[in-house]
Amino acid sequence: MPITVVGNPMSLTWANFTGVPNQIFDPADSTLVDAYTAFNFNIPNTPTRVINGQHALGETFTITITPNARVWSGVSQTAALLSHEEWHYHVGIVTARALAKQLAALRAPTLPQLSTLFGDAVKLHFTTRAGILQKRYDIDTKHGTQAHYQKIWKDRMTVVLANPKSDQIGGFYL
Repeated sequence: MPITVVGNPMSLTWANFTGVPNQIFDPADSTLVDAYTAFNFNIPNTPTRVINGQHALGETFTITITPNARVWSGVSQTAALLSHEEWHYHVGIVTARALAKQLAALRAPTLPQLSTLFGDAVKLHFTTRAGILQKRYDIDTKHGTQAHYQKIWKDRMTVVLANPKSDQIGGFYL
């Protein structure tokens, strides 16, 4: 069994959000927004193995993605806003899939080198690539206020979620 990814939950509801008394500043661009969604991840610490003299991660484990979501208590909790925020959460799931592929292939002559490669891979997918996607999405959709671009990005995400082998969305690597 390979390294797998689970979104917990897979889809968001307003119950997944923490209400906050004020509008929220988006940390990416300091824009005031009505809601903000990021993701947390858990990668279990499993024993490593040796393959042909090279250290590798455990053969099987599950990366779990959970929402880190807040909503301003003064905003209408609409389906459109929830859809926009859910897209941000789904970035965690699809970038975790790409990370899982890379982690499965990691090999290094020493455990410290394997640890460095592991950290670099996590940063590449969850910080760099997820960050680029989140920013581009918010620019294109004007934080969810442009329905046309919101639909384009939502349709792209639907395709990527349906295909676990996807490695790009909208021309951007996961």
